[in-house]
Amino acid sequence: MTLKSGWNRRSFLAALGSISGGLLAPVKLNAEGMFTKKPKLSATPIDGNPIVPITSGLGSTGDIYTELGVTPLVNINGTITVMGGSVMKPEVMELIRQGNQHFVMIDELEIAAGKFIAKICKSPAGYTGLVTGGAAAALVVGYSAMMTEDLEPRLRAIPDVTDFPRTEVIIQKSHRYAFDHQIRQTGAKLVEVETREQMINAINPKTVAIHFTNILSDQGKVSGPETVAIAKQHNLYTFNDAAADVPPVERLWTYAEQGFDFVAFSGGKDIRGPQAAGILIGKEELIRWSLMNMSPQEDRIGRCCKVGKETIFGMLKALELFVNENQDEMLKIYDERAQTITEAVAKFGVTARPRQYDPQALGNVTPYYSWQIDPSKLKMTGQEVIQQLAATRPVGIGSTGADVGGMRGRDPNASPEKKEHHHRREADPNSFGFAVWQLKEGEDKLIADRLVEIFSAAPKA
Repeated sequence: MTLKSGWNRRSFLAALGSISGGLLAPVKLNAEGMFTKKPKLSATPIDGNPIVPITSGLGSTGDIYTELGVTPLVNINGTITVMGGSVMKPEVMELIRQGNQHFVMIDELEIAAGKFIAKICKSPAGYTGLVTGGAAAALVVGYSAMMTEDLEPRLRAIPDVTDFPRTEVIIQKSHRYAFDHQIRQTGAKLVEVETREQMINAINPKTVAIHFTNILSDQGKVSGPETVAIAKQHNLYTFNDAAADVPPVERLWTYAEQGFDFVAFSGGKDIRGPQAAGILIGKEELIRWSLMNMSPQEDRIGRCCKVGKETIFGMLKALELFVNENQDEMLKIYDERAQTITEAVAKFGVTARPRQYDPQALGNVTPYYSWQIDPSKLKMTGQEVIQQLAATRPVGIGSTGADVGGMRGRDPNASPEKKEHHHRREADPNSFGFAVWQLKEGEDKLIADRLVEIFSAAPKA
């Protein structure tokens, strides 16, 4: 296969010069494979530069991955950050380009974007939104907001919360997870509880909020609505981290309707926005305090959680597309992709297993497809298939090293352990499977062809 770009000079924007100097208007936008419709042209010239071909240096070959010596991947693992999350749609990329055309006051843009988010996500009256540097950044600025409010001395002091009146966050023990590190980095202290009674008893004058980890909601003894009710009775804030929990799309408004003060979603998973973007939906005052705790403000704990104007525009477009997407139609597309693979491997005695799909599951809801190898015909395990797919070059198909948590430091006291990879472990060693929803057009055929190669070379039983 080749990764050579299909772009040519006719695929780029032409530009007309303006006698006023520096003004360029797009006259054509018809990149093959990038847009299904020609966008309407602006009635007035816009500043900024047109898209131009790269003729020298980095990117001039159309294959920047090879230029840098890294291996691009076909994603069968899922929307995990260590693999780049997801691939943005062409319309999102176009909004990113448009966002680069002007300078703007970032705070003004964030406030306007928040209103757009609140409207499209059907947020209750008194709620708005904020584009953050991922859902993890939403945790940082959201919990900072609860503790600093709009008080400048606190905004400068955090994470030194020594003199702050309320700094404790109650969390169910079963809801502890890797991202409560972002709560702790604000200086907040986590207080673990297990039952409703313990949750109520843990409340004291230092308590500021109760945290709820949505993907673990079936593990705890206190539900989301119960958490909200307890918090309201005791004048506490609530934060629902639902980063990976859409689709279904209704969850974008369900949790705010339940009364959570903050709800966070990842922008770079199924919503397919910029990987370094997230959405924080919350009470207007709390969102304002959150913005005060992040970039573009200086001397703030969230200065490192910078969000560019281009990212904001891209995130809004991705959200709009996602909300208006027909999930039933998307499911049909996924089934067709899987069927392409099924038909290709049938001659080897490899058969499709029933699709696994629970549209109401928690976290990264997506159909999962798997296939059964007949051991009387092929001497190959499912894990060996996955390994050979990952070893495909020049483009790898999945990665057996795609650990969810990424790189890890040394623990001199730990015993050697096997690495767990982000592939679902099949109970049957003669089966293999993966998700297909992250595939780009044509990649189902690429996988099918590669599997034909693998099975053709496999030892026969």
